[in-house]
Amino acid sequence: MADKKSSVAARVREAVAAPVESAGYKLWDVDYYKEGPEMILEISIDREGGISLEDCSAVTKLIEPIIDEMDPIEESYCLQVSSAGVVRPLNRDEHIRFVSEGGMPVTVGLYTAVDGKKEFTGVIEGYDGTDVVLVSGGERRTFNKKQISRITAEFNEAAVEDGDDNEE
Repeated sequence: MADKKSSVAARVREAVAAPVESAGYKLWDVDYYKEGPEMILEISIDREGGISLEDCSAVTKLIEPIIDEMDPIEESYCLQVSSAGVVRPLNRDEHIRFVSEGGMPVTVGLYTAVDGKKEFTGVIEGYDGTDVVLVSGGERRTFNKKQISRITAEFNEAAVEDGDDNEE
């Protein structure tokens, strides 16, 4: 089922990315998951100055016909368009590179403890698609992506504005 969910999210991302970005928004993430009895298709967006309810409504109206026409989901689901938020999971390689280039603080969670800790906070100094180099507490630590359960970053308005010049 995880492969099916990933496939749905990838196909929807591909279909809606250009229209969302041409409307002046940044497509941060697309996720398809089960919450209680419902399947949720969640589209996370961002733009300079933040996201309002009107922005979410406008993007919903923009992408709903695209998703309906491509019909990627057999079962019933709920479409949710929302702000990417202040604290964001870094689910994609481009997310990790984006925060690395911006020198933003991150929290890295691990599946298994290293030196007695399962969570490290610092700045990503490098990422090659496999290994994340984190500077934490004055120490450089390298974690293989397979060791990492999650990475989150706290975005603020200045970070988003500074990142506007970077390609995702």
